[in-house]
Amino acid sequence: MIDLADIKRAAKPLAKNSSASLWDIGDGIACFEIHSRANALDPDILTLLQQSLGIVAKDFKGIVVYSAASNFSVGANIGLALFAANVGLWPMIEGMVSMGQATMKAMKYAKFPVVAAPAGMALGGGCEICLHASAIQAHAELYMGLVEVGVGLLPGWGGHKELLLRLQQPRKGVPNGPMPALMTAFETISTAKVSRSAEEARDNGFLKPTDGITMNRDRLLADAKAKALALAANYQAPAAPKFRLPGATAAAAFALAVNDLQRQGKASAHDSVVAAAVGRVLSGGDTDLMDEIEEDKLLEIERQGFMSLIRTPKTLARIEHMLETGKPLRN
Repeated sequence: MIDLADIKRAAKPLAKNSSASLWDIGDGIACFEIHSRANALDPDILTLLQQSLGIVAKDFKGIVVYSAASNFSVGANIGLALFAANVGLWPMIEGMVSMGQATMKAMKYAKFPVVAAPAGMALGGGCEICLHASAIQAHAELYMGLVEVGVGLLPGWGGHKELLLRLQQPRKGVPNGPMPALMTAFETISTAKVSRSAEEARDNGFLKPTDGITMNRDRLLADAKAKALALAANYQAPAAPKFRLPGATAAAAFALAVNDLQRQGKASAHDSVVAAAVGRVLSGGDTDLMDEIEEDKLLEIERQGFMSLIRTPKTLARIEHMLETGKPLRN
């Protein structure tokens, strides 16, 4: 077992700000610790994570992203986003989205392994950190999901493409072809599906078959460190993916599914607007199966969708209601 509290009492952080710290946990592995309020992700965390990746590249074999708090991360700081939206700081909001996307890409394509060690809630941006990691070592009690639609937004830091990449891998009992993975990703994101355990997170596509699960929370950091060391031996960063997506064909299928839910009273008018934005990202926008799309194009569509939604009064009402009550607003 590794107790981060013991390390913190005996050493100074390699880097630190009010929201996160970087620690040397031995054997050439560093630990990036999230410790903001409610472990919500803010620009300070993104800034220090980028700085930490640079430190690890020079002096370490790998890094574990971890929190000793009850939850890994409840997602991005939506209070900050609401404040910026209410005073019309749209460039600031888009800058935060771009910064998050760039940080996730830097983590994914680092020349050393990045192991995410989530426990408790890993929601929204917290889930996206895990999806961009080289590997996940999860605690068995894990509530993981891309839940942004609950506040009228969509995942803005690359969550669409990373979930889709996982679901496109051959899976037992799932038909081949482009649509099954797309429809599953669309359903998972547009309904804010959250796992009730790490095994269910694997079933939902958030964990890969090679990702690990730790039963004892006290062993999580040690197991994640061991996974980072094992990966470091012959580690190679992944190649950038290229996507072939159906474009308007998939978007129409998504719209039909949402319209059916709306007729049944299971989705509101604004749910349909948000789902259409999710569908546009997953379908690749103005493309078809003959075209190859690079991930930067999907990130651009994702960013555009996020900025479009956060300008709508109903999305702002959802964010405010969530901050005030802790519950989603169905408007």
